[in-house]
Amino acid sequence: MKHTITIVSDGRTETAELEPDESLLECLQRTGWHVPAPCGGIGRCGKCLVTVEPVSAAGIRRSEDERFTGSASERRLACRTFPTGDLTVRLSATVTPPTSADTTAKGGTIDVPTSGRPIVILERVRLDPPSLADQRSVYRRLRDATSNQKLTVRPDLLQRASQAVANDEEGAPVVDLVLDAPESATIDLAPGTDGVPALTGLAFDIGTTTVAGYLVNLGTHEVMASRSQANAQAPWGADVISRITSYGNGSPLADVIRRQLAQMTEDLTRSAGIGADSVYTAAIVGNTTMIHLLLGLDPTSMSHAPFLPTITEAVALDPAEIGLPVHREARVRIVPGVSAYVGADIVADLLSCRMHRADGVSLLIDIGTNGEIVCGGADGLIACSTAAGPAFEGATIRHGSGGVSGAINHVRREGGRLVIETIAGAPASSICGTGLMDAVAMLLDDGVLDETGRLDLDEAPAAIRDAYGRLLTETDGEPALILADRAGNGDGPLVLTQSDIRQVQLAKGAIAAGVHVLLAEAGITADDLSAIYLAGGFGSYVRPGAALRVGLLPGVPEDRVHAIGNAAGAGAARMLVDRECACEALRIVDSCRYVELSGSSRFQDHYMEQMMFPSREAV
Repeated sequence: MKHTITIVSDGRTETAELEPDESLLECLQRTGWHVPAPCGGIGRCGKCLVTVEPVSAAGIRRSEDERFTGSASERRLACRTFPTGDLTVRLSATVTPPTSADTTAKGGTIDVPTSGRPIVILERVRLDPPSLADQRSVYRRLRDATSNQKLTVRPDLLQRASQAVANDEEGAPVVDLVLDAPESATIDLAPGTDGVPALTGLAFDIGTTTVAGYLVNLGTHEVMASRSQANAQAPWGADVISRITSYGNGSPLADVIRRQLAQMTEDLTRSAGIGADSVYTAAIVGNTTMIHLLLGLDPTSMSHAPFLPTITEAVALDPAEIGLPVHREARVRIVPGVSAYVGADIVADLLSCRMHRADGVSLLIDIGTNGEIVCGGADGLIACSTAAGPAFEGATIRHGSGGVSGAINHVRREGGRLVIETIAGAPASSICGTGLMDAVAMLLDDGVLDETGRLDLDEAPAAIRDAYGRLLTETDGEPALILADRAGNGDGPLVLTQSDIRQVQLAKGAIAAGVHVLLAEAGITADDLSAIYLAGGFGSYVRPGAALRVGLLPGVPEDRVHAIGNAAGAGAARMLVDRECACEALRIVDSCRYVELSGSSRFQDHYMEQMMFPSREAV
């Protein structure tokens, strides 16, 4: 029997029909609500916590769920709730509504070069008038007019050009050719007019957590619109291994991401006031698993040794193959990757920051559910990937989240109180990765957190003990730092627990160990690094001082650490406006040596060391 679910979130109310034997989480996901469920909906993470009424229609609540829900009967895990009647569900601020999109993509605005030859160009040509003495075909006349003997033109466009010749009173019509320059292919043809048709392209960065899209004017290189959304595949797991497992279990991950890209394309073109037929090309980057899922390729072989991808090479597609609503003759290009766990997004990062062209040795770190690291310069590159886990995305943190409205992104102490900043200035509802870094760095500086990661006031000076007297509490039998009260919404205090700090140690230890392995492979120390580039949403907003203090980054002067925003998205956009980037991407792949860390005793040794926090004397 179907039931009506009334969904209330941040002043927005919608209804949905719950199918028989469907959980509340499955219903919300099916209707487009992006409810955090990093455990894949098996009741282990507690992120899908909701409030329901009436309780009598919510079905049975398991006693083991109380570690997340507390004793309040109206608090439920959506994944473990199977309603028995009509129900109203109130969602937390960390839930993203259907079709919700930020106006700026992850990492803020991107830097698109103003020079370069776009991948799609407009060429205005005048066809020679026909005569008895000159009976060349229309196709030949087009090729001769462009001086491109490799030019290909579809029959329907040839017919259009033939009609233009026949209808022109002077017999020498002017036509506009929209050309895919690398393939010498005519995408579109129209009679030449006084106006210049707008040529645009799409750049997409498909991250495990976030998908960013950019609409780029190929003539001016202007970013006309940008959007960022939670990856719609998130309900099937927070990391690539979870997604791979879900794919093997028959989850529709390819359809889900294709629908999301289609919706974002429509949002972007509508925002810019152009039609979909004005989008003549697209470039897509992402980690290798995300690219496999987009293409409908089975990623299972990448989940176990020897981590074999089906493809890491560059791919060119017709838009219909992935359901992208752009000009039907546009080409969609997938940027090449290096390996199963250093993908096209990292190649795009390098295209953006250009460290592969620089003298000296630099470090690139792209921090997400995986941490991809590249070390090197013009003399060559070495890369690795570490399973950092989703802590910096908030998935394994008690009150953690991604960079959503209301997430605490910065923390500092003033006397006996904490001063917090939240995304969009909204009431505090969660804490994201940058807030985690600030909070842990603050606790280390104050001596409340020791090198082993133990949260304890016993060894702190008296003034610090007084300052933290009201800030520390106990949650589920372990010490915790109160970040915000949240008494007004009944959720209880927003805390950072001892277990959360352990998750930070695991994540930062994996990144730092990977860095040390690459430095050893390159035969250098941190002192030899000329720069460290931090890419992605987390890397864009984390304070370099906090990242250095917790030991996420090797000890270098703070002014050598540079946040480069969504460099993957910027690299994809660069592919659109500079056709030479396609060859450059291939050169990056050829010059990059991949180091596998699984099973490496050197990595394991560093990992154990790097889980410790740096002492105050060492920083």
